[in-house]
Amino acid sequence: MTKEYQMKKLAASIIAAAMFTATAPVTHAATIGPTNFNVLADLTALCTAAAIPNLDFGVYTAFTGASIPAPTSSFAITCTRGLAAPTFAFDVSNYGVIAGLNYSLAAGSAITTTGTAATAVLGGVGTADVRTVTITGGMAGGQAGDCAGGTATACAGVQTQVRTLTITY
Repeated sequence: MTKEYQMKKLAASIIAAAMFTATAPVTHAATIGPTNFNVLADLTALCTAAAIPNLDFGVYTAFTGASIPAPTSSFAITCTRGLAAPTFAFDVSNYGVIAGLNYSLAAGSAITTTGTAATAVLGGVGTADVRTVTITGGMAGGQAGDCAGGTATACAGVQTQVRTLTITY
């Protein structure tokens, strides 16, 4: 091989390398944006109530004094944070008759413990509002009562009446 041929070959290689370098894509560091997007949620508010314990007037002796102290039954309602206080309604009315004894019911105002807000960190879920409600019963003294069956033994034992409390939120 002659030097002239080697020089032509070298020149051709340099030209080819220069052409390849000129046509190779150039990469750049760049950013796009800012680009906005929406995060959506459709929250359905909810309240749940714990089981309501029995309201027990205890033993009532005919023609004696009122049930003292008045019996109470407390339970918790757990709600989505920020909901207005629930309202309460008893089935039929706030009054009833059990074993021939008139009684009354009242649901007191809920005592609210405000929950905590969720935080923008993993696991920061927040807590619910908890409302504690107390149902109070009243039974006037001096009542005779009513023994179904006509005997004293027919009155023996606990009488039970199922009531319903509707909670609206």
